[in-house]
Amino acid sequence: MAVMPPTREYSQSFEAKSGIEFDLLDLLLVLAERKKKIILSALVGTFVLTGIVLLVHPTFTAKAVILPPQQGQSSAALIGQLGNLAALTGLGSFTSTKDPNDLYMAVLQSETVQNALIKRLDLLSAWHIKKLSDARRQLTADSKFVSEKGGLISITVKDGDPHRAARIANDYVDELHDINSRLIIGEAAVRRNFFAQQLALEKDRLTDAEIALQQTEEATGAIAPAGQTSVVIGQVAALQSQIISREVQLDALRTSSTEQNPDVIRLASEIEGLKTKLHDLESIQTGRKPGDISLTSRSLPQDQVAFLRKQRDVQYHTLIFDLIARQFEAARMDEAKASPLIQVLDPAEPPERKSGPFRALWTITGFILGFLYGCIRAVGSYVHSRISADPSSAERLAQFRRALRFRST
Repeated sequence: MAVMPPTREYSQSFEAKSGIEFDLLDLLLVLAERKKKIILSALVGTFVLTGIVLLVHPTFTAKAVILPPQQGQSSAALIGQLGNLAALTGLGSFTSTKDPNDLYMAVLQSETVQNALIKRLDLLSAWHIKKLSDARRQLTADSKFVSEKGGLISITVKDGDPHRAARIANDYVDELHDINSRLIIGEAAVRRNFFAQQLALEKDRLTDAEIALQQTEEATGAIAPAGQTSVVIGQVAALQSQIISREVQLDALRTSSTEQNPDVIRLASEIEGLKTKLHDLESIQTGRKPGDISLTSRSLPQDQVAFLRKQRDVQYHTLIFDLIARQFEAARMDEAKASPLIQVLDPAEPPERKSGPFRALWTITGFILGFLYGCIRAVGSYVHSRISADPSSAERLAQFRRALRFRST
């Protein structure tokens, strides 16, 4: 066969070291001469993949959409009633939570939920699996959880049985509801027990403060502070109430956080600052400037200070007792409520159409693979015949075959 001159454009040649050349027209001619074998190969590939797809059991996809629970209504209502006191006591930060979608998606993928589903639906028998770990692995592969826009969570399940796929998706929602209810009630119970202890302790402190005030009145007589005295005592009482309230909030945070928590560090720093201000108010001032009408508690008459301090103790213990009682009531109502927390927007329904495999796509893929196999085999056969016809190339091919062997002959 004549070799095309190098000056001709759009030509492609494949040259071996032995000097054998192949141009594009040669290869096209080879493909044309072996067109029947190529078509036969394409048909075989089509029939093989089509037969395999026909043997594969179809899969169905069911989808459920839920809205995760938000903050408890009782806690939110009490925060509104407290108003500015919520920021003072830290109740707002104690009951607020971040976006719960990541947490609930992690719960859905936990082994606890998977084991419950496998046991409830008897998936070991349905899937003909013996080991629980294999069933969990299969369930993980067939389930998909997506956090969608608007705070929704979609639960998608694939299975060979459309009714079983819908049941698995809906049972995911049921298990999430059960676990969420247990966790919410448990968290509320912990808060209720903590605030119950603090409430009992503060009640004793308030009683002791009232008895001390009564004893002071009997010893010194009833004194009604006015003017500058009331201003000083009001400032001291306000600082004392802020210190106690932040100490209560710090104790609440320490039940679930470490000392390295940023909120714990911030509250400890604020308490130290407030104690410093209180110490300045209760200390004797020196070097007073002209026109300074502020007083310290120690500048008042001794008997009057004794009475006002006891009265101040009663005031801030009363305030703290009221704040703890409100937080205790919020935790008690959160624990007692039984309304469902998981809202199902779209329950899973048995799908009417299968989600795979797509037989038409696999049939086309089989045709393409068979066609490519036929073309490659035709070109390879042609190249092999050309190389075998050349003694030098045939010898090099034999050396290559011998080099591939693991045992020498």
